[in-house]
Amino acid sequence: MDIFNKVSDEKGFQYCQELWQHFQLIANVPVRNNGTLAGNISIKKTHREFRSDVFLLLETLNAKVIACCAPDGNPITFSMAEFMTDTTPKTIILAFELPAYSKDNFIFKSYKIMSRAQNSAAYVNAGFLLELQSLATGIVKNSRICFGGIRPDFVHATAVEQLLQGQCFYDKGVVQNVFSTLSNILQSDASLPNASPEYRMKLASGLLFKFLLVHSPQDRVRRDYITGGPLLKRELSSGLQTFDTQPSNYPVTQPIQKLEALIQCAGEAKYMNDLITSQNTVHCAFVGATMVGRMIESIDASQALQMPGVVAFFSAKDIPGINSIVDTEQQYELEELFTAGLVRYHSQPLGMIVAQSRDIAERATKKVKVFYSRGDSAPSIMPTLGDVLENNRLDRIKTMLKSNVQQAKLSAPAHYEVHGIFEIGLQYHFTMEPQTCIVIPGEERLEVYSSTQWPDHTQAAIAKMLQLKAAQIQLKIRRLGGAYGAKLTRCNFVACAAALAAQKLNRPVRFVQSLESMMDTLGKRWAYRSDYKVHVEANGKFVAMQHNFYGDAGWNPNENFAPLFTVALFRSCYNFTEQNHQLVGNVVLTDAPSSTYMRAPGSLEGTAMIENIMEHLAFEGNLDPAEARMVNIKEGNRMRELLPQFLKSSEYKNRRWEIDQFNAQNRWLKKGLGLAIIDFPYQYDPNFGTFPATVTIYHVDGSVVITHGGIEMGQGVNTKAAQVAALVLGISLDFVKIESADTINGANALSSSNSMTSECVGYAIRKCCNTLNERLKPIRDSLGKNATWMQVVQAAWQKSTNLIASEQYKFGDMQQYNIYSISLTEVEVDILTGNHLIKRVDILQDVGESLSPNIDIGQIEGAFVTGLGYWLTEQLIYDRQTGQLLTNNTWTYKTPGAKDIPIDFRIEMLRGPANTTGFMSSKACGEPPTCLAVSVLFALQHAIQSARKDAGLERKWVRLGAPTTPETIVLNAGNDVASFALE
Repeated sequence: MDIFNKVSDEKGFQYCQELWQHFQLIANVPVRNNGTLAGNISIKKTHREFRSDVFLLLETLNAKVIACCAPDGNPITFSMAEFMTDTTPKTIILAFELPAYSKDNFIFKSYKIMSRAQNSAAYVNAGFLLELQSLATGIVKNSRICFGGIRPDFVHATAVEQLLQGQCFYDKGVVQNVFSTLSNILQSDASLPNASPEYRMKLASGLLFKFLLVHSPQDRVRRDYITGGPLLKRELSSGLQTFDTQPSNYPVTQPIQKLEALIQCAGEAKYMNDLITSQNTVHCAFVGATMVGRMIESIDASQALQMPGVVAFFSAKDIPGINSIVDTEQQYELEELFTAGLVRYHSQPLGMIVAQSRDIAERATKKVKVFYSRGDSAPSIMPTLGDVLENNRLDRIKTMLKSNVQQAKLSAPAHYEVHGIFEIGLQYHFTMEPQTCIVIPGEERLEVYSSTQWPDHTQAAIAKMLQLKAAQIQLKIRRLGGAYGAKLTRCNFVACAAALAAQKLNRPVRFVQSLESMMDTLGKRWAYRSDYKVHVEANGKFVAMQHNFYGDAGWNPNENFAPLFTVALFRSCYNFTEQNHQLVGNVVLTDAPSSTYMRAPGSLEGTAMIENIMEHLAFEGNLDPAEARMVNIKEGNRMRELLPQFLKSSEYKNRRWEIDQFNAQNRWLKKGLGLAIIDFPYQYDPNFGTFPATVTIYHVDGSVVITHGGIEMGQGVNTKAAQVAALVLGISLDFVKIESADTINGANALSSSNSMTSECVGYAIRKCCNTLNERLKPIRDSLGKNATWMQVVQAAWQKSTNLIASEQYKFGDMQQYNIYSISLTEVEVDILTGNHLIKRVDILQDVGESLSPNIDIGQIEGAFVTGLGYWLTEQLIYDRQTGQLLTNNTWTYKTPGAKDIPIDFRIEMLRGPANTTGFMSSKACGEPPTCLAVSVLFALQHAIQSARKDAGLERKWVRLGAPTTPETIVLNAGNDVASFALE
């Protein structure tokens, strides 16, 4: 690629700088380092639907392909179009030939519009090359107007190229004819999971309009149109973190780096799949069912078993105990590991291949034949919440909770009414580490290395499936590469499967699930729909509300506490009462994997629902969104004090005024400001269970080892545990080491979820250290206050003092508290493409007295960005005919990248008061910031409304949801080719 940058200094090839910049948008650095131009073109030749940037650029530039079509033949020169249709076998591309174009009479520009800033395929890409008689006249001699992503057989806008010939490209009449013609010939295909044809056609026209805005004489372009020409340019990221510490409590409250930080950055941190096993280890892969709603009649794995390297095939009939990935004695319904009858969703596991390598196992799964029953009619497949509600399938809708009032009563006369629908989708847990389990048979036991957040539950599920004692199943977990709820119960699919294979074959088993398999077979965040009607006073205060919401449980509502969390957040700091708020919560069964907990389960959705209503009622009442919230906050709630302070520190009023002024002066570039608040009622759920911990002091050198029932998954529980121990024992942090979690020292532990792990583990460790301090007190007293830690420990050992303490946190040891959080998000939106930048985010986060500020800052920032992905880029699309997930890989499912985060990211940890009911005055912070990310939605609404006003559309609330993609923005902004004029 560097050659294009170098050649751009040569006369006639200055356009190569544009090529080089566009190539930077293709895939990512490792792919670009390994890929070739010829390889990219070859993919395009084989798959014409491929939106190849390389092909588009070379075709726009009229480049030639030099190829050899026979081993001893002479090179042949093809145009790009000729090469695409050439059917000569074994053709070898030798070179590409680029013509020289003088910058004095040629204009070249290319575009690639993606769902995120980097590493993404284009919605639409475009290249424009104009040959002019002269730059001064703007008369076009020849042009090449090329688009990708419209349909496989469409490249050149030939009619537009012909129209431009001999015309001044910025003449008013010519511009009008160009877009009229273009809109007639742009007939995009409809093919999921691609964006809609309407968006792609609008986007293509918008890109040509941007080209004209940039390259037309600026005195011929309306002043408020000028900023619509350039693409968005992102500045370097910056951040500001503000927090207090308590030096008297160091190392607790001290901002230190995470204990594992350096080894993680160096790639030396060990995860499950890094475990070295013996050469006879086998690998597994699931075989998935494909006929949703049918019964499995038989399975024939004979062809797969004949493949070299395939060891075995196991299905439900091979399970000796309970065919379930969950322990039905722990508030769960039976959920099959392998389905043996009715197929509940596409790709539901019906068995697994065991082979000598992962690659062989995955290839062999395609050789397994499955025979299904045939009914009189095809089953009605409903993989999404919308499918069930649109078809009014009441048999799939179950009311889970209902308020006592049948009709909400007005607490005061209403001035106006607001009603609407708010829809938010699924979200996949995109962990860096896949679902992984290694099982090694031992002496009447199985050693299980599982990427699980809940070892106790995984142990129980495996034991009951294999009809073994829990003591025969021992788990060990060093750390997880992310979890977010995905490894709470869903990890048991691979854990149970690997354990089954290990027991059957009596050899080590490694099961690392592929991304596609995980996305196909495992549940996601619950999708929701909120139907609301609100009666409002003139000042924006609501006086009554009727609210129905529907949660997508998948085929099995096993993890159905999420709707309960939703209600808790919905009623957090606002003036809801049992009388003025009628609420009905429904669980909906769909033909999809059982939905599961995802970071801030229920609370994110509940916050989004109520904040959307607040934003909507402010819009309909033409009120400032902050003021509408203020009048609805309960008297005595701390948010009444915090919100005005935050609005002042974040310069809310000035910035909102400046944004309104900016929007009035710019037609195609808009800004928006969005606010979200949350009073998060934090509870230590469930109402039973423990977190054990053991602290051991070694007499040799006084070093301390801690084991506990929590799982380190990036949230920093081990770092906080070490800080607590060091403080309570009065020793340096260097003395403290944290060992791996297991089901011996961490037996019977609760799941590491709900942001409670660090506090509960810290509580148990403090109890251990207090116990040790009591034992050491007589020795300290006898040695005097000047005795060193080493002297105390050795003296205690010589007196046979017990230097090991085991304690536990149990439910009831700590009490509920509230967490207050506020965010303000500013966006800049390109109305012609739908792309946007998050210019600035301000977050005020209540953490009490942070145990470890750097850890908590990371949690706050990461949680917020997780929410940004949910609201902006992460889209799950199902085939409604088969129930198959179409966005099951990194090509089609996009999480935020490094250039999608806020450019200016400001975090302030709320100063005081100390949290008297939590652990050591601290508060959890892993989930509330995820809820705050909905503020980006309201910022986009602000920007879109300005665009709609400029487009002459009626003032109307726009239904935005999750995700709000560039497509959503463009289709709601009122873009019309009739408005694509220069003056």
